[in-house]
This record gives sequence, structure tokens and C-alpha cells, in this order.
Amino acid sequence: MKFTQEKTNIAKGVAICLMFTHHLFSFKNRLIDGNNYFQIIPFFDAEAALGDFGSICVAMFLFLSGYGMFLGYLRAKTSPITYALRKIKDFYLTYWLYFLIFVPIGILFFKNVTFWNSQEIRYIAEPHILLKGFLGLSSKYNAEWWFVRLFIAILIISPIYLRLIEKNPILILSISFLVFCLHLRIDGYIDHYVTLKLSFWQISFALGMLCAKTNFFAGRLLEKIDKYNSFITVLIILLCFIMHPFIKDSYEFLIIPFFIYASVRAITILNLSQVFSYLGKYSFPLWLVHSFFCYYYFQNIVYCLKWSPLVFVVLTSLSLLSVLGIEYLCYSLSQLKRKSSEG
Repeated sequence: MKFTQEKTNIAKGVAICLMFTHHLFSFKNRLIDGNNYFQIIPFFDAEAALGDFGSICVAMFLFLSGYGMFLGYLRAKTSPITYALRKIKDFYLTYWLYFLIFVPIGILFFKNVTFWNSQEIRYIAEPHILLKGFLGLSSKYNAEWWFVRLFIAILIISPIYLRLIEKNPILILSISFLVFCLHLRIDGYIDHYVTLKLSFWQISFALGMLCAKTNFFAGRLLEKIDKYNSFITVLIILLCFIMHPFIKDSYEFLIIPFFIYASVRAITILNLSQVFSYLGKYSFPLWLVHSFFCYYYFQNIVYCLKWSPLVFVVLTSLSLLSVLGIEYLCYSLSQLKRKSSEG
């Protein structure tokens, strides 16, 4: 399989859909005002099982980020530090845009929203909290933004990884795995707020770089699998689903490349490439906004139709429409600015 930009977007589309199912169906303690969903299978909570598997989305995004960063760095023909600084700038510009839109909405209109299982108000306009949130150092305004600190930290160390993988792919794998194993040894003795679990998550990012460097998706193993029918694809997905509960807190990264391959191939076989590629194109802002709808601002609307597939559709629709609206507004303003400068 040639892992093109479209296929990368399809994989991101799969990851964002898994994130939605994870946040919709895995945290019933976050549902308020009697909100809930009707199960598709009355005697088995398939949604919760799929939601639990959906936690794989974090490792998927990190893998795809490492994969894309290595290939982007090769195309950029610049120094690793310069390229990493450019990625940090791009990340912050998008994050700040949605922060400056959605956080003030909470401060102005959702003053009674509290932390889960607490009476503490979530949206408080205190300068130090606003500053920490703006810089991504705090996820007080949106708990799902914990990933901001982690990703910035990974981008900061990425020049080291880029240099290592240029010299010796085995070297980066060895160092990354050593750091990962060290994390497993000292996990119970460190403050995760300070460390961000960076030593745990960095291996998914490094593995993405390694797969890009070695052209994993066009390798002999997957080339052979490509020759088989769709049964093998389904089997790989099922095996990943079965294995996930046993490895999700430790060795989840091992199944990521195979699950990405199989899920992208399945989406292609089902002729859903355009849908998932489109969602993947906006996966970053969709991640930033979706929890405001399903948790903090409009949970009653998201769960109003009750039936789980419709709950998923409502969340996806609201999130996507808000992102497209903001993107269109930014585009219109940029066009207006360009015309005024030309005039």
C-alpha cells in the first residue's frame, strides 16, 4: 500500500471517529441531567466496548504525527530545529484560534458548569488560569486538552529524533524503547502532570517516524497481505480489537501500524474514503471542539436522540459544522484583508 496524503487523512478520520466514540460511550460519570444512550444490542454494551477501544486514538495521532513529520522534514530541506519551531507555531495558531472562541463562550454563558463530581466552577476568568490555558499548560477549561502539553513537549524533542533517525533507524527505536521501559519501571513514583507521560507516549511518535523512514506500508509483509481478499483485513482489525484490553496500558503502540493499515484498507474497500478523508482533514480542530459539545456546553442536544448511532452523528455534525463555520470565517477575513491591502 502506498501511504499517500489521502490515506493519511483517512487514518486520521478513523482516529477522530474513535475519539468521538471513546468520549461518548466510555465515561458515563460525565453524563448529566439524565443523559444517556440506547444500546444497539440490549444485552451487551457494544458502544462501551467500542468506546474503550477508541482510546487507541491517542497513539494513532502520535504515530501519524511522527510519520508525517519525518516526511515533511525531508521535503522542507531545513534544519530539524527550524522545522520543529514551524510545527509548534502552526499548532499554537490553530489552538489559540479555538481557545479564543470557545473558552470565552464558557466564561460568559456557562458559568454554572463544574468539574465532574465537584462543585468547583470550571470557567473562571482568572488571569493566571487564562494564561496557563492559553499556553496549553493547563487543561482546566477542557479536560481533553491535556494532549496540548504532551504534543508541544514531543515537538520540542522532535529535532533529536529527526537527527537520530537520519543516522540510524535502529538507534532511535532502541533509545525510544529504553525510555519507554524506564517509564514502566518508575510510573508509580512520578508526577504525570510534570512529566506529561512523555516517556510513555513518545514511542508511538518515534514508531511513526521509523515506519516513514523504512516505508513500512509499502513493505514486503503488507504487500503480501494486499494480495489477499478483505477477510485478512477484517481479521487484523478483530485481532487488534481483541488484543487491545490486554495491552492498552502498556504496549498499545505495537498494534498501531497494523490497525492503521487494516482500517484504511477497510475504508477503501467500503468506498468510504472521501468521508473519512474529509473528517481527517479537519481532525485537529475537531478534537479541539467536540468535547465542548458532548460534555460542557450542549450535552443535552448531543444525547437528545438517545439511539447511540444518532448520538454519534449529532456530535460529529455539530463539531464539523462549527469547525467549517470558523474556517470559513477565517478565510473570509483573510480575503478581505488581502483585498484591502491590494486596494
